[in-house]
Amino acid sequence: MADIPDPTDPTRVASIEATVLNVLSDVLNESLGDLRAQPVLAAHEWDSLASLEVLSQLESRLGINLDLRRYHDVRTLDDLIDLVETAVASRTAAGRR
Repeated sequence: MADIPDPTDPTRVASIEATVLNVLSDVLNESLGDLRAQPVLAAHEWDSLASLEVLSQLESRLGINLDLRRYHDVRTLDDLIDLVETAVASRTAAGRR
């Protein structure tokens, strides 16, 4: 059985953050610098269509299922990264059972 990477590994955490940033950048047509400079998603054309597209892409790329109630409560880039990291850690922990 293959080793499942530690979800707290800094390399994995950086990879998750990069994936979230890249998806947001693509969907919102914003630069990574602009997203980091203004982390409030509502400042970047964050509407229901963009929200659904980001949700779909993150779940597909990372093989996760995000909690929809928590997802809809996301307001900032950091909120979204934290939610995705939690989902990845939960998937990883489930794989260890």
